[in-house]
Amino acid sequence: MAAEDLLQVGHIVKERWKVVKKVGGGGFGEIYEALDMVSKESVALKLESAKQPKQVLKMEVAVLKKLQGKDHVCRFIGCGRNDRFNYVVMSLQGRNLAELRRNQSKGCFTVGTTLRLGTQILSGIEAIHSVGFLHRDIKPSNFAMGRLNNDKHKVYMLDFGLARQYTNTNGEVRAPRAAAGFRGTVRYASLSAHKNKEMGRHDDLWSLFYMLVEFVMGQLPWRKMKDKEQVGNLKEKYDTGIFLKHLPAELKPFLEHIQSLDYYDKPDYNRLQGLLSQCMQRKGVKEDDPYDWERESTNVGNGSLTFPGNVSGLLTRI
Repeated sequence: MAAEDLLQVGHIVKERWKVVKKVGGGGFGEIYEALDMVSKESVALKLESAKQPKQVLKMEVAVLKKLQGKDHVCRFIGCGRNDRFNYVVMSLQGRNLAELRRNQSKGCFTVGTTLRLGTQILSGIEAIHSVGFLHRDIKPSNFAMGRLNNDKHKVYMLDFGLARQYTNTNGEVRAPRAAAGFRGTVRYASLSAHKNKEMGRHDDLWSLFYMLVEFVMGQLPWRKMKDKEQVGNLKEKYDTGIFLKHLPAELKPFLEHIQSLDYYDKPDYNRLQGLLSQCMQRKGVKEDDPYDWERESTNVGNGSLTFPGNVSGLLTRI
C-alpha cells in the first residue's frame, strides 16, 4: 500500500471499524471499505489528513446529518478525529455513475436509463436545497447506485465537502458575495461558477443538465480541455440548441426553465420532474425497466459524437 495512505488493511478505527480495502481517493481525502464490528455490515469510511490545509470533512458531516431521513442520502453512522485524521462513517454504496457510463460499450446511456437517473438526481438536489445547502459539485462520480438487492436501483448523492449554506438563520437566501471564487468540477460547472459568481440553486441544476447531455451523447464538447478559462469561454459561446437536437423534446423547456433562473430564484422542481416523467411516459420507459448496465446485451447506448455532430442515427432513437 502506498506510503501516503492514512490507513492500511486491517487497521481498526475507534475499536469498531476494521479497514477492508481502499476504494477511492482524491484531492480532499481517502475512502475505505470497512467492516463495522458492531453491526457486521460493510460501511464506507471517509477521511482527510489533519495536516491538509483545506479541511472539508466538517462540512460533509454537517450536511450529511442535516439530510438524514431524506431519500437518495447515505446513512450517517459515526464520525470523529484524532491527531492524524478526521473521519466520517456512512453506508457503503455501489458503483458511481461516471464509472457505469464509461463501462458501457459505446460510452453512453440510453435515453430510458438517462431519464430514470435524471429524476433521482433531481430529487437528491431538491433534498439538499430543502435543508438550506447547495451541493456545488454535482457530477456523475458524486452519484452512486445502491449496493444491496433492495436498493440497487436507487441513486445516492455523495460528497458534500464543497457544500455551502445559501440561507440564513431565518431561512432567507443570503446576499451573494461580490466574488466567490471557483467551486466545483470544470467539466460540469455552470457559467456563473466559471465567472467566480456566488452560486445559487440553479447552478446545481446546470450541472445536472450537463450530466444528462453527457449521459446521452457520451461526451461534452469541452471534454478534452483542461483549462478552466478556456472551458468557460466555450460554454459561454456554445449554442445549447445543438444539445437539444440530441435530447428528447421535453429537455427544451427543462433547459429554458434553468436559463430563466438567477441567484435568488427557487427552481420549480415539480415542473422539471413533470417534464422528465412526461418524456418517460411518451417513450414507454418504466421505472422497473433494467438499467443499461443490467442488460445482458452490451450493445446499448449509442456512439460518441463529434460536435456539432452527425445526428441522423441518434434522432431515430430519440
